[in-house]
Amino acid sequence: MKALSKLKIGLALGGGGARGAAHIGVLKVLHNNDIIPDVIGGTSAGALIGAMYAATQDPEWVDKRFKEFLNSEPYKEMGVDRLQSDQNPESVIGQVTKFVQNKLVFAMALTRTSIINKDRLTKAFDYLIPVKTFEELMIPLNVYTTDLQSGETICYSSGDLIDAVTQSGSIPGFVEPTEQGDKLIVDAGVSAPLPVCELKDKANLIIGVDISRGAPKEPMKKVNIIEIITRADRITSQYYTNLLANRSDFLIRPDVLGLHWSAFNKYDILVENGITATTERIEKLKNLIKYRKSLRYRLSHLSSN
Repeated sequence: MKALSKLKIGLALGGGGARGAAHIGVLKVLHNNDIIPDVIGGTSAGALIGAMYAATQDPEWVDKRFKEFLNSEPYKEMGVDRLQSDQNPESVIGQVTKFVQNKLVFAMALTRTSIINKDRLTKAFDYLIPVKTFEELMIPLNVYTTDLQSGETICYSSGDLIDAVTQSGSIPGFVEPTEQGDKLIVDAGVSAPLPVCELKDKANLIIGVDISRGAPKEPMKKVNIIEIITRADRITSQYYTNLLANRSDFLIRPDVLGLHWSAFNKYDILVENGITATTERIEKLKNLIKYRKSLRYRLSHLSSN
């Protein structure tokens, strides 16, 4: 007879830039209820927050360190604040286009691959993450990126942690991509915005935390080529993220207010919204975990395989 498998909890943390602050709120509630994942999978902001938590198992430290970061020189050097003024709420593409129009010569935009050098992102993540390698983490972590040349999702789980998280957070068009042989590596939001499926072979109960912006709720303010393209891109991306979210065994979806990825000025409310969303569902999650640990479930699951 096949041995009964022990319950392994996987935590899939989606990407979303500043909206990743909601992950911190989620982790606070899970941690305070003794729900510690056996493995974490993270995309972009999810990889960063996942790495900070996996290194310390202390969400309060993660919160404190992130607040310090928002007043630090590495944060200022990233130039995210420049995207805060005159924001187009519709998409990253619209943001970058506006920035290029206002700040850069058009010819330069045609020859450059990004607005900021990835070294600035590396410096920021080195400030935030207290260890340098995957092997130093207290909880196993899988960091996801996308190869733009092949369209494949790449997983890192050993070696240089800072470099892996930097690659995962390299927002296309904003942060310089990583050239690695014939690969051109960027943020995994392109292929795995919520890495639920990627954890299926590493855990048997997947908690997904979706911090995507949600479907557009307001009509387009302007109807032109850029707005049509960016609205279509957002709808497609959200549809795909929803499909992935539905693959999780338990989904937590904090209210991220439809915020743009650069809205770090909303940090506190995003953390609170993560706390609220998880608190509202924590009893259901605890009951699910209890059931999945029960002999009844394991025997029924075994007989069905």
